[in-house]
Formats: sequence, structure tokens, C-alpha cells
Amino acid sequence: MGYPKLRELLETVLPEQTTFDNYEVEHDFATIGRRIMLLNARQIQRVLGKERVILLAVEDISERREIENGLEKAHRELKDLTTELEHTARVKAEFLANMSHELRTPLNSINGFSEVLYDETFGPLNEKQRQYVNNILTSGKHLLLLINQILDMAKVEAGKMNLVLCSLPMKGLLSDIAALVADMVSKKKIEMSIEIAEDLPNIEADELKVKEIIYNLLSNAVKFTPEGGKIGARARKVDSDIEVVVWDTGIGIAPENMERIFEGFFRVDTPYSRLTEGTGLGLPLSKQLVELHGGKLSVESGG
Repeated sequence: MGYPKLRELLETVLPEQTTFDNYEVEHDFATIGRRIMLLNARQIQRVLGKERVILLAVEDISERREIENGLEKAHRELKDLTTELEHTARVKAEFLANMSHELRTPLNSINGFSEVLYDETFGPLNEKQRQYVNNILTSGKHLLLLINQILDMAKVEAGKMNLVLCSLPMKGLLSDIAALVADMVSKKKIEMSIEIAEDLPNIEADELKVKEIIYNLLSNAVKFTPEGGKIGARARKVDSDIEVVVWDTGIGIAPENMERIFEGFFRVDTPYSRLTEGTGLGLPLSKQLVELHGGKLSVESGG
């Protein structure tokens, strides 16, 4: 027999125990190289005669072991990567939380003093000065919106967003938000329709967060609906839930972008979208806030 380990196994183990199971043996074969063999053996007792008969089953498990080792290595690497990602996410959330005050405070000062200048509280401005101050104020408000949305997204992802629940009159809230976007609607010569069911009940929710959700959806509808188009909102009671639908006759969403619009900072790249301002965080943040309340936000498009 040319395999010393196998010979040793058969000569030493079988005399003491009549079987062995799943015994691994490695051997360098001249033609096929190193292989891993799985051995199972049974010693058969013959009725006549004293010679021993051994039934030996040999299975080549080299490829299987290679796959198992590869899977084990991949599992270890995935575990290490998951740990690293969790650490990175935690560090990011802590950084953003710590930077919240430092980012907002100076920007609020810039916006506040810009408003004072624009209102001519301390003296008149010429037309060019008013234009420049208005540009500062508009840019400051846009930057503050971006900072607030980034910080809110980080809080939600880190599980640190706390809801302040109260009994919320949805009928009045929807009317208030519609009034907020009315100026945007009139400037673009868009028709807005608000349909609120009379029996719409109050809900337990965070007032500021729900206002943010509805405002994000309505303002988004205004942004992507050209002049002469229509936008609207419908609210009704469905079983024990409230269904709010925000619709528009805008440019629509291509099928390949239906899921991507809920990714942070993603904006559909069209000539029309380049004319509109936006952070790309409105929809993702709205979806996260809706789900935080135990609700569901979905989108449909005919375009």
C-alpha cells in the first residue's frame, strides 16, 4: 500500500475498533497533486476462515473543503467589514451630532443679520444692495435647510431621532401646509387642489415632523410641475389609518429611478431638474420619518 497514513490507520485502528467514520487523510498524488480524502471503513467478520475483510469507502473532498474554507474566510471578512461599517456609522453620527450646534449657530446669525439688512432696519439700501443681501439670505436659508436635513438623516439612521407625540388635527395641519406653498404655486401659475375628508380624525404624531413630511411632498410637486400644470393633496380615513396622497401633473419618474429617488442626494438628471433647487434629501428624509411613525410612503408615476 503506497499511503502510509492509510496503512497505519487500517493496521492500528481497525484491530481495536471494527469501524471508523469520516477520517480525513491528505496525500500528494504523483498525477493529481495534493488531495484531501474522506475515509469510512468497516471490518467484516467472516463466518469461515480467519482472514480479515475490510470494506473501505474513499471520497475526494478537496473541492468541498476548498469551498468551505473560502466561505469561512468570506464570513470572517464580512464580519470584520460589518464591524468596521458599524464603527464608521457611529463615528459619523457622533460627529454630526457634535457639529450640529457649531454649524447652525453661525448660519443662523448670517441669516438673521441678512434679514435685518434686507428690512432696512438701520437705514435704506439701494436696489443693488437689496439684491445682494437677498441673495445672501436666500443662499443662507438653502444651506440651513441642507444642514438640517443632513443632521436629521444622520439622527434617524443612528436611531437617535426622538418623536414628540401629540394629538394632531390633520385637517387643520394640511390646510396650513397648503397655505405655505400657495405663494410658490401662484408664482408658477399652477392650479392646486386640496381635498380633505370631513371625518378625518386626529392622529398621534410629531407635529413638526408631519409638517416637514407634507411640506416636502407638496413643495416637491411644485418644483417638478411646469407652468399650467396641476398639483393637489387628498386625505381620507382608511380603516384605522389615514391616507394622504400628494399628486401632480409634472414630469414623472422613469422606472429605473423609482427606487433611487429615496437615496440621499440623488436627483433625476434632466434638463428640467437643473432649473430647480433642491438638496436631494427631501424624499429620503420624508420616507424615514413616515416609517419612524409606523407608516408607509410609496410613489407611483405614469411618466
